[in-house]
Formats: sequence, structure tokens, C-alpha cells
Amino acid sequence: MRNKPLINNIHWACGALLSALSVASIAAPLDEVRLRQRGDVVLATIKLTTPVHFLRYVLGAKSRIGEIYYDRIPSSNSKEAWTDQEVRKVAATRLTPAFTVTTRDQAIQPKLLVEFASAINFSISPGADNRSFVITMKPLASTAPRISNKSLPLLPTVLPPIIDRTGGTTVENNNLAYKHMLAGRDALSAKDYPGATNAFNKLLLLPPNQYSQDAQEWVGVARERDAQIAKAKAEYKLYLKLYTNEPAVSRVKQRLAGLAAPVASTRMGKANRRIKPRSFVQGGVSSRYYFGQSSLDTTYQWNNTSQTTNYAFKDQSSLISNVDAIARYVNDEYDNRIVLRDINTKNFLPKQVDRNRIYSAYIEMKNRKADYSARLGRQTTDGGGVMGRFDGLSASYGSAQQLRVNAVAGQLVDFTNYTQPVFYGMSVDMGPVSVYLVNQTLDGILDRRALGSEFRYFEGKQTAYAAVDYDIYFNVLNSATFNGSMGVESTGTTYNFVADFRKSPSIGTRNALNGASTTSIAALQAAMTEADLKQLALDRTGSSSFSQFGATQKLNSTWQLGGDIKLSQTSGLPASGTTALQGIMVATPDTGLEKTITAQLIGSNLYSDADITSMGASYITSSYVQNGQSIFVYNRTSLNRELYFDSSWNYYAQTDTYGGSMARHMPMVRVTYQVAQRISLDADLGAELTTSSGTFQSSKNTRIFGSMGFRWDF
Repeated sequence: MRNKPLINNIHWACGALLSALSVASIAAPLDEVRLRQRGDVVLATIKLTTPVHFLRYVLGAKSRIGEIYYDRIPSSNSKEAWTDQEVRKVAATRLTPAFTVTTRDQAIQPKLLVEFASAINFSISPGADNRSFVITMKPLASTAPRISNKSLPLLPTVLPPIIDRTGGTTVENNNLAYKHMLAGRDALSAKDYPGATNAFNKLLLLPPNQYSQDAQEWVGVARERDAQIAKAKAEYKLYLKLYTNEPAVSRVKQRLAGLAAPVASTRMGKANRRIKPRSFVQGGVSSRYYFGQSSLDTTYQWNNTSQTTNYAFKDQSSLISNVDAIARYVNDEYDNRIVLRDINTKNFLPKQVDRNRIYSAYIEMKNRKADYSARLGRQTTDGGGVMGRFDGLSASYGSAQQLRVNAVAGQLVDFTNYTQPVFYGMSVDMGPVSVYLVNQTLDGILDRRALGSEFRYFEGKQTAYAAVDYDIYFNVLNSATFNGSMGVESTGTTYNFVADFRKSPSIGTRNALNGASTTSIAALQAAMTEADLKQLALDRTGSSSFSQFGATQKLNSTWQLGGDIKLSQTSGLPASGTTALQGIMVATPDTGLEKTITAQLIGSNLYSDADITSMGASYITSSYVQNGQSIFVYNRTSLNRELYFDSSWNYYAQTDTYGGSMARHMPMVRVTYQVAQRISLDADLGAELTTSSGTFQSSKNTRIFGSMGFRWDF
């Protein structure tokens, strides 16, 4: 039995390698990238498949390259390792160059690499939820919408508020409305049409006051200037229903008639040009071969003598191919699409199986004029209480800014051998607030019934997202999260924060199957009362909490300094199960509080319009890690528009509470060559050198790994 530590060490090393590299657990983090225009800027929303927390981005300004750094929320389906080198390519528009979004370093320091075909002014911020980022691109003046750049021939006249001494409420309303009216006028003058719309809408939400009539007219003007033609018409029509006094009515009628005329402006700044019906296919195909070779030397004491064992083995040999295709049909009224995203894995190691996983496969129909949309197939949603990927139908009707009703139904897909739950739900969006109700069953047995709400705020450099999910069947809080960011333009400082609590895994009757000898929840229910089944599920459901605060300070036009403090903890589980069918699980302890402090220095465009250099360090402590430090250095260089070099070095060392120590070096290089406009080749090579020592043994692990592949964009 004295060689048990050796056996455990070998099993741990091999298991860690294979679990980290197992293609069975690889998932696609990128969902989609969509463009929209707002005023004289173009917004690109990058949607991810699970919740993340925005940290910082590499300085934008006029450049061809940017990076978005983020952390994955620890409890968000962490069993799936996100893949690197996943790409979404966005075609050029009349206002913006083509660009690509690529996942990088998901296991070490997750980030997205954003690369433009030509330099452009841009900035990056978190999106309106906890799984998206927004790139704000400012086109060159020569290509910006013409009508948005013209000054208004006149601005609203804002007279001082009338003092009504008969009641304080009127005075307060008029004073507050006066402030909103001034803000709207100033925003119009600055051509900030979204800001003007927001100010006038705030005024119109007040009780009727001195400025209500003017605000109703000028909110229509703001929307018209922002090229929101349908909404501008609605505002003008509402004005004509509410008010009859001249000459304002004639003026509004003239504006409304002008929108119906052929010379009315559109979102792209042209005369009211009909969108020519067109259909097209875009996407990409990539294939990469991954290889890895490890050797493990372990020295231990046996019969009072020192002995060393050597193991060498190939730990990875696989070909992973990816298809990302979108077929679209667009006209004046519809924007319809068919989406397919598939990852095929061919394993060449013994006893490893091949896998093909379809991550998205759906048909979507969207009617812009009637404000309805529907999506059928394998998909992920933006919220509504649905926990992950599913096969089914989602539909919505109405405007998210006013009132939108959503419905969803389907079956979850988590790529396991267990029976997948079936669910249905409804939600209502009212401006920034959403409420939802979801019912979920498994084999006809109630699995989950949740009531939840989401709040989204997105205004310039300030964002906030909050969500609560409460299970009314188990009567427990399933999850609560709050995150956001705030930018202070005068100082060049950006703050970000997140606080997240959730059951892990998400609460559900099916959690009773964890550790059971059956995969059927019906078999468990047949042998237990409903109350006992619920309690078993609760006993096998832990909880995790995660919080983080960070700040980024712009030092000059090329350098910025960032720092983060992160706290996380996972609860233990009590002993559970009394029969072989239920599975007898021993109690597991709490992980304790893990604390991480990180500092990062990032430079961009130091010697070209597409180079990035970053370096960072972290300090980690937990109930297991007594002292942990890591150092990370990275550089990306583009010699020309065809050849790119990436190099990095990662160092990590720790001492644990049991007297052991470990140190790991991991250098890596990558070369990418753009063969043609739509074809690229790349290869990378890295090494992982790990040494560890403990009371009974020490080991040295050397691993060489790499990959090579191609991508074709069509």
C-alpha cells in the first residue's frame, strides 16, 4: 500500500491531461455577430453561448486590431471547455470594413481577437445582457449618413417653467420636464439622436406638464433623424391624435407627409430606397489537427530507497473540423436566415470515440415592419429562464422598447446520455425589464418551475444587467446575478463589477440522478415519495458564489493598466442516498474562499497599426492553495496584411496546505498566413513543463503540443 501515492499521482496527472484536452468536452463559445446602425455609428453585437463577465478591452481609437478580455462565470456550464480559434467573419458594409472575431486562450486568459481589414475608430463595451459585447464603430466622415451630419434648421424653443403656486406637484413636474427638455435640445444640437430620444421619452413618462406637447413632437424629430422611420411616423401620428392647436399641427402633418414621400431618409442615409430582395450564403469551414506528447518522471521512496518511474504517452491526436454557415434572405420587410454550426471530431487515440455535435441548426423568420419573429430548431436564447441549448421553437411579437411578448418551448440539449428535460415558457419585455415563467418536466415528472426577472441598462459607457431566477416548486433561489461597467471619459477610467450566486448545477428534480445507479428519474420516483425525491435532489445540488471588481486606467494613447479582485466559493454537499438505486454519496466539504488579485499592462499600436503586447501577474490563495502566483506575457505582431505572429509565456507556481509545491512553464508560438482573401493557414507549437514535489514523492512532467489547420471563408 506504500506505493498508493505514486498510483494516485499518475492517475491525477493522466486524468488532468486527458480531461483538459478531451475533445468530448469541447464547446463552441461564439454564437453570432449582428450589425445594426444607430445614428452615425454602426454597432456590432457579439453574442456568446453562456454567461461571461467583461474585464477590459485593448485600446481602440483608430486601429485594425482589438482584444476583449473576459472571465467565464464559474458556474456557467463549466464542464464544457471552450475551444480556441473559433472564428466569425463579418462582411464589409458601405460604412464599415470587414472584420473577424476569433476566440483565443480560453483555458488560460479568455479573450476575443477582433481584427479589421482596415483601420477604423472603434470602442468596445459589454452588451445589454451577460453574454454579449458591443463594438461601436464610427465610420469615416466621407461615408457617414448624410442626413445625420446636417444641422437641424431649428431647435425646440424651451421657455422657463411656469410657476403654479396652487400646487407643488405641477411645479415639480414642470421643473423636471424643463431639465429633460433642455437635455433633449442639447442632444439634438450635438446630433446625439439616441440621447435626444431618451431625454424626450423620460419627459413623456411624467404626468402631463408644460412641455408634454413639444416633447411629443420632438421625439418624432429625433427618431426621424436617427433614421427610425416607422417609429417616427408612430410618434407623429400620436401627436395628431392628442393635439389640435395650430400652427404645430400643420408642421407635424408636413413632417409626417415628408416621411411618406420618396425623398425621405433611410437608415443608410439614402433617399427612401427600397431594399432590393436578395439572398446569400456566408460563413466558413475550418479543420485543425491537434497533437500532444507527454512524459512523466516520478521519484518516490520504496523500502527506504529512492526509485524513479518513467511514463511516455501520446495524449492527443485528433482532427477537429468546424462548419459555420448562414443563408439569408433580405427584403424591405423580412430578414430571414438558416443557420448551421457543427463541430466534427475525429480521434486517432485508442479507445477514443469520434463525435459530431451540432451546436446550432435553426430557421429564423423576422418581420421588421410587423415586429414579430420566430426561430425553429437547435438554438440558444437571450434569456427567458431557459437554461442552455435546446431543440424547439421561440417566438416574439412587439417592440422591446415598449412591449414585447415571447414564447418558447422545446427540449434541452446537453450532449449526455440522460433523458433531456422538456419545457415551455413565456416572458414579457417592457423596456429594460423582462419577467418570465418556465415549466420543465422530465419523463413526465415536474423537474423545474421558475419565475424570474431580468433588467438591462445600456447607455453609452454605462451598462448594468441584473437577473433573478426563483424556483417555485422547490421554493429556493436558483440564481441571482448583477454585473455592469462604468466608464469615466474625463479620466480615462473604466470600472467593472459582478456578483453572482447560483445553484450548481441548476436546481431540478433530475439532480437526484447524480450518483444514482439509474439514468431514469421515473425509476427513482417509483421507489420514493415525491417529498423524498425532492429532498434527494436538493441534497445533490450545491451552490456557488462569485464576485469580482476591476478597473482599467488609460495611461496614454497606447498603454493602459488594469487590475481585478476576484472572490469565489462553492458549497459542500451532505451525505445522500440510502439504497443502491439512489446511490450512496458521501459528504463533500466546502471549497472555502478562493481569492485572486490580478494586474495587467496592455499596449497596442506600439510599432504598427495591428500589434498588441500584454503582460500580467496574479496572486491566488484558497483553502487548498496556500500561495499561488502566475505571470503571463503575450505579443501579437503583423509584419504585413498577410503574416501574423503570436507568442506567449505563462508561468504558474503554488504551495499547498499539505506541504506540496508545483511550478509550470508554458511557452507557445503561433504563425498565421493569409493565403488569399478568404483562405488562411496557421500552426502553433507549445510546451508545458511542470515540476511538483510533496512529502512522499516528486514528479516532472514534460508535454509538447501543437496544432495546424486552415480556414476558408465563403
